Amino acid sequence: MGRIFLQSWQIYRRHFFVIAAVVAVIWLPLELLSSYMDAYVFGENKFFASVRFALFLENFGGIIATAGVIVVGYEVLAGDRPGFRSALGMGFASWGRMWWTRFLYGIALILGCLLLVVPGVWLLVRLSFVEPVAVLERLSGTDAMRRSFALTKGRFWLMVRLGLATFAVSALPGFALVAAVGFIPGLDNWVVDAAAQLVGDIVLAFGTVVFLTAYALFYSEQIAQDERGQTVDAEARPLGA
Repeated sequence: MGRIFLQSWQIYRRHFFVIAAVVAVIWLPLELLSSYMDAYVFGENKFFASVRFALFLENFGGIIATAGVIVVGYEVLAGDRPGFRSALGMGFASWGRMWWTRFLYGIALILGCLLLVVPGVWLLVRLSFVEPVAVLERLSGTDAMRRSFALTKGRFWLMVRLGLATFAVSALPGFALVAAVGFIPGLDNWVVDAAAQLVGDIVLAFGTVVFLTAYALFYSEQIAQDERGQTVDAEARPLGA
């Protein structure tokens, strides 16, 4: 796990401006819209309406930024120089696969949580790689979900530790920043709130890089095992194919 985090940090730090640019060009207008709606439409007493709208923006627009960050990380791992245009172009091209995969992924998680919390958590872990698969292997829906299952087989607890560590170093600081801005009276402004949310989005991109790095490592290990055993996974596709 340490290897994954170290490599992810190197990618994120060395190519921060490309990653930040990809996130900002998608999320800046979305965060401005979200903050405006919170301030002038939903109001303080419509928390659930605000959350639903934020999820809508994430699942219909934010996925483009996520796909773009995945492409940046992949280009670095492949030994290429990451490009803003190529990352953003691939992000838009992956929209359909990302949306359909997230839709089915969300239904699976909801059903798992309705059955019991444990199946929901198990699915959350085993489906950790659906987004890199959708972008880089160009699979979607249940095909992407099956590939994620294959890549996480035998790695459940490693993925749990990786997820918890990623949450601690990327999600928590982002949430803390947004919360801190909300508690400072002088910063009670929808534009400032949007700016804080955008910084949080850029911080959260580190988590995307972490899971992309883990995906690439496990993918290469699977290919090596297939070559040693002279077998090929029928669903595996070359990265970026």
